[in-house]
Amino acid sequence: MRIGFFTLLLPLLFAGSLLAETLEKGVLLEKMVEAYGGQKALAHATSYTQHWRVVRAADGVEGTDTRRVTLPNRLYIDLRYPDRSETRILEGEVGIKVYNGHDKRQVQGPMLDAMKVQLMRLYTPLELQKVSERLTVGQRDGYYILSLAKEGVACDYYVNPNNFHIEKTVGKLQMGGSQMAFVTLYKAFSPVDGVLMPHTEVKYAGNVNTATNYLTDTTFIHLKRVGKHRYEQI
Repeated sequence: MRIGFFTLLLPLLFAGSLLAETLEKGVLLEKMVEAYGGQKALAHATSYTQHWRVVRAADGVEGTDTRRVTLPNRLYIDLRYPDRSETRILEGEVGIKVYNGHDKRQVQGPMLDAMKVQLMRLYTPLELQKVSERLTVGQRDGYYILSLAKEGVACDYYVNPNNFHIEKTVGKLQMGGSQMAFVTLYKAFSPVDGVLMPHTEVKYAGNVNTATNYLTDTTFIHLKRVGKHRYEQI
């Protein structure tokens, strides 16, 4: 009877040890880097320009989203609809917004934090690996959760345990004494120049669906660093 009990118990203990290993932060990040194309491919994917077709959830109006990213500190977004436009520029700790092409202002507080969260959600597994000492790891809703907090904002990365894709991010910031969450769902994954990328993004502010983005094209840009937040194209 005792032998039979231990025979039944051993597979459970073995499964538990595998789960612990999979949840170990370093192992999880390595599997994510591999799933997204490998270290070499991701090392050349820190700077890129993307064009997206955007469908506004409130009324179905279509627009465009031009995105220029240089990880980990720079973000440019130009969002255009037939009735309005908005440009967001983040350079390290400095955030600029331009409304309808002429109303330009530097932003602080929650507006600046929202831009920081927008950039954090775009971190690749390799970028997350670079800040692994700041990451915590857990489980929720069938996902592995990597959580990163920096500069007063935070982002949770929901990782599918079957393929190690980031299928959801939740960016969090403080607004008026309460926490605001910006959720993005990622779908239609396929490689671009050897780097795995989602081709559909579904966006929410709180529980409200705001827009769905469809990727049109991606161009990678090879840069060299010439200052703290300055780069030159190679």
